Amino acid sequence: MVDVALLLGGPSEERGISLNSARSVADHLEGGVVDLKEIIFFDRQVRPYAIPRGLLYCNTPSDFDFKLAHEGRPLTEAELLDRLRGVDLVFPVMHGAFGEDGQVQALLERAGVPYVGTGAEACATAFDKYRAKEALDAHGIGAVPSLLVDASMSDVEAEELIAGAFPEADKLVLKPAKGGSSIDVFVARDRGAAADILRALRKRHDRIVVQPRMTGVEVTTIVLEGPDGPVALIPVEIELHNRAGDDEIFDYRRKYLASNDSHYHCPPPRDDETIAGIQRASEAVFKALGLRDFARIDGWLQPDGTVLVSDVNPISGMEQNSFLFIQAAQLGMAHADVLREVLRAAARRSGLELPAVFSGSSAQTGRPVAVLFGGATAERQVSVLSGTNVWLKLARSERYAPMPYLLSPDGTVWQVSYSTALRHSVEEIVYACRDGQRLEERRARLAERIIERLALPAEARTASVVPPVQLSMDEFLARHDLVFIALHGGIGENGTLQELFDRHGIRYNGSGPEASRLCADKYETGRIVATLAGEGIHTARRIRVDVPETVDEGAAGALWQDIMAECTGTRVVVKPLDDGCSAGIVPLGNASDLRLYLDLINADARRIKDAGFSLLAPEQLIEMPTTRPRHLLFEDYIDTDDLRVEDGPGAAELVWGRERDTGWIEVTVGVLGSKGAMAAMNPSITVASAGILSLEEKFMGGTGINITPPPGPPLGRVEPGAVEAVRTRIARTANALGMAGYGRIDAFMHRKTGEVIIIEANSLPGLTPATVFYHQGLAEEPPLPPRQILERILDLAADS
Repeated sequence: MVDVALLLGGPSEERGISLNSARSVADHLEGGVVDLKEIIFFDRQVRPYAIPRGLLYCNTPSDFDFKLAHEGRPLTEAELLDRLRGVDLVFPVMHGAFGEDGQVQALLERAGVPYVGTGAEACATAFDKYRAKEALDAHGIGAVPSLLVDASMSDVEAEELIAGAFPEADKLVLKPAKGGSSIDVFVARDRGAAADILRALRKRHDRIVVQPRMTGVEVTTIVLEGPDGPVALIPVEIELHNRAGDDEIFDYRRKYLASNDSHYHCPPPRDDETIAGIQRASEAVFKALGLRDFARIDGWLQPDGTVLVSDVNPISGMEQNSFLFIQAAQLGMAHADVLREVLRAAARRSGLELPAVFSGSSAQTGRPVAVLFGGATAERQVSVLSGTNVWLKLARSERYAPMPYLLSPDGTVWQVSYSTALRHSVEEIVYACRDGQRLEERRARLAERIIERLALPAEARTASVVPPVQLSMDEFLARHDLVFIALHGGIGENGTLQELFDRHGIRYNGSGPEASRLCADKYETGRIVATLAGEGIHTARRIRVDVPETVDEGAAGALWQDIMAECTGTRVVVKPLDDGCSAGIVPLGNASDLRLYLDLINADARRIKDAGFSLLAPEQLIEMPTTRPRHLLFEDYIDTDDLRVEDGPGAAELVWGRERDTGWIEVTVGVLGSKGAMAAMNPSITVASAGILSLEEKFMGGTGINITPPPGPPLGRVEPGAVEAVRTRIARTANALGMAGYGRIDAFMHRKTGEVIIIEANSLPGLTPATVFYHQGLAEEPPLPPRQILERILDLAADS
């Protein structure tokens, strides 16, 4: 047995991604001869805490930072070292400062503890973009040209450097020398803008790198350390979509939020020699900088086939569909396979002997279940995350054998392979499916040499690489008698698919056709909820409106008066009547907002950003419905207590009611059970940064804050008994709506009385890696781990 300690967190802005990576490692690495013995979290002040595994399923460290600060106790250095010396290997899964700059590695080296990844000195060089560039220059390896502004420079000297930097470049890129690859990275349209950006960056960072805006093709390559040296996997070529201008880059949102804003090509649409050149360059970087075990090398492919290195990442991201797993899957390696290969490389260096195959047969013997995701709605990319996460978690079940299927926007169904499923969007998966055979021939040719160099036996490559198979819906229906529907919005939630499956005798998760249709119609949901007012269950005042084809200023003013008369407040929230829980939801404060929204609806706008709404933060992005809605719902805007987690000088604090103290907080509550006997789990407070939850805050791991359960004194302000009252009322609501299996109800709760104002009911809630549904299950007594929740959902489907 190999005992492993997992390290995560840290002070950087990428700490949320560290949490996501650690969750993936924990889910896939443990098992066979590997035991995850310790999980150590470092807070923003770099204080270590031993945490329970359940905290890995939080959405962001801010979900529990303040709890650790008040209820936990940081480990002393001696206690930390005792724990780390009690394992065979330490696996740092930390991105940014402290994790990748050599600090945690130096700590481990002082303690004499073997660990995964690059050593302290090499990390310090690789993490600093300017030092890395100088080191690569010394080895004759091409890197993006760079100039350095450091703390020793005066403002005048820094501005002079900007004014004369790369005169042939029409735009400049400015970024911290010691920072991640996507945070605080800016493109300046001119020298004046560059000077302004530089002044702002110097307030936060001591060393700033200035580069010309690169042209060419952006590529990224994972390198693994094989028995005879570094081996580059098949690179990914990055293509950006939906760009408002060429100053938009592959930023944090494009990298981590499921959307079609970024398209990953793996293999790249290049000839074999060009791909080999990218691989050779990446391996040369790995060797020149003294990297170990694994790393990710980012660069720009130039027209002449050369590569200019832009970033070196000593610890690659390890989220569910990260580059590490996408590229490893091209070799037939599952998540567990590649993580264990990384662990094996570290063990080999430390004198530990680990087998190439860590566990027995991966053959699944449970009941077959089709996991269906994708679709055509605005939430289709979130569906990809939900569906692939359900499939991957159930892949380790002894009772169910999941098979991934994509429902494409045109209604066809694809049985997808492991590597095809790990794509960034529905559109990417469809592209890979349609070109499957051609891509398969190239993939196999490129993979063969890599497999040989890594000395990977077939048993260490357990993922399917069979080309995707296209099916008609009838063919799909004939193949399965149990389906896990992981679609969001549209036919997945409005009863259409449920009715079809009922006709064919197919069992499925969630509510039946009638309850699904009811929950999908937010107005009809409100009518049912209104009958429960005597039980402390309320609905916001609302009005349903047919969407006018055109609206002028006078008509918008008249409609606004009608809405205000019905809702009686000064602000409303507008949402499509029968779409998902995120598409097209915008707060409106006046008739001008209303007219702007209607104009966007009638123009078939696909997203809103910087549109000029009075109550919407300019940077907040709203995905709009993919088809023009016929009806809109306007409902009261409910003012809630203001909540946020702030980093104080000594510890994180939950700041509550400093600006608004209304007694109401927004919560989301998972429900689970059979029809008529639904039970509510512990509620989670949902904290919106800009007044209304964004798509990122709901579904992008490491972004939104969710606190489970709502805390009472001294941490919070929820009265004793209010949480149980909410659970009782939410369960009553779910049963009144006829929900079955599982679901999620969003509401406002009064923190003293436990009364609720129901927002909406979701009959197929998101099951992404960061969803609160899992964390709520873990907060139950006894705890329900994620895979057990999914198995319970399928049990309820099979028994219905």
